[in-house]
Amino acid sequence: MAGFAQNKTDVKTNETPSSEKNVIVRPTIMVFPFFKEGQNIRTLVEDDVNTRLVMAKVKEAFDKRGYSTIDFLSKVRNLAVNEVLNSEAQSDLKTQIIQSSGADICVEVEYNFLESNIGNEVKLILNSYESSTSSTLSNKVGFSGKFYSQDIGKLAARANDSVIEDFLNVMQQKFTDIIENGRYLSLEFNLAASADIKMSSEVTNEKLPLSDALELWVAEHTKNYHIQGVTDLKVLFDVIRVPRLDASGKMLTTTRYSLDIFRFCNTLFPSEKPDKKLKVERLIKGNTIFITFK
Repeated sequence: MAGFAQNKTDVKTNETPSSEKNVIVRPTIMVFPFFKEGQNIRTLVEDDVNTRLVMAKVKEAFDKRGYSTIDFLSKVRNLAVNEVLNSEAQSDLKTQIIQSSGADICVEVEYNFLESNIGNEVKLILNSYESSTSSTLSNKVGFSGKFYSQDIGKLAARANDSVIEDFLNVMQQKFTDIIENGRYLSLEFNLAASADIKMSSEVTNEKLPLSDALELWVAEHTKNYHIQGVTDLKVLFDVIRVPRLDASGKMLTTTRYSLDIFRFCNTLFPSEKPDKKLKVERLIKGNTIFITFK
C-alpha cells in the first residue's frame, strides 16, 4: 500500500498561537555544561570554577534579555535530580537531565581555552534543546578574539556576545513554531513476528483496517502529520506535530503522548474476535515512539 499525503488536524490546547496573541512567549531556560560519558557532572560543576564562570556568563546573557532561567547547580543538588544523575540506568544522561530540568529549553555550554604566543582565546559552543523531546533548536560557535589575558570569564563573555543574538533569534523562532504548530516527533507502528494480524486486518466494531484506525487516532491527536508509508507489517508517521501542552495546560511530554497511544491501542480488537484485545508494547528512542502489536 502506498503512503498518504500530508494531513492536518487541529487539536484543542490552552495555548493560543503567538501570532494571535501578538506577543512572544518566552521559554524558561536552564544552562548546563558539556560533559563526557562517565563524568560526574555534579563534581564537574562544583570543582571547576571556570566551568561555573562560563555557565554564569551565558545565563547572565539570557537574564539580561528577559528570559527566566533555572539554576542548574541548584537543580543538581536537589535530591530528585541526584537520583536521576546517580541512576544505574543512564543510557542517555543528557536526555535525562534535559527532560527532568523543569525548563522549556536547556542550553548546553562547552568552552575551550586556547593559549598562544599572540594572545589567548576562548571558543564557546552553545547548543539549545527543547526539553520534552530533547530535539535541537539552535547551535552557535563563538570566539572571544585573542587577548593577553588569563581571565576565562571575561573571554567567555566576549565569545558569548559575538553569537548570542543570532543564537537567541533562532532559538526563539523555533520555540514559537513549537507553540503554534506543535513539537516534532516520529511514530512507528510495527507487528511482532508472532502477531496473528496485519495492518490490513479489520478491527473494532466498525471493521476498519488497523492502519486506518491508527491514522484516525493520530489525526485527532496531532496538529499536523505525514505518513511516509503503509505496508501490511508497518505504518510509519515520519512527522507528527504534537501540542506542547494538553487541554489542561500541563506539559504533554513524549512519554505521556506515547501512553495515550498505548491506551488506545489496548482498546483495539479484531472485528471477528471482539473478546480478544490486541497485545501492545511501546518503546521510545529519542524523538521516535515505537508501538509493536504482538
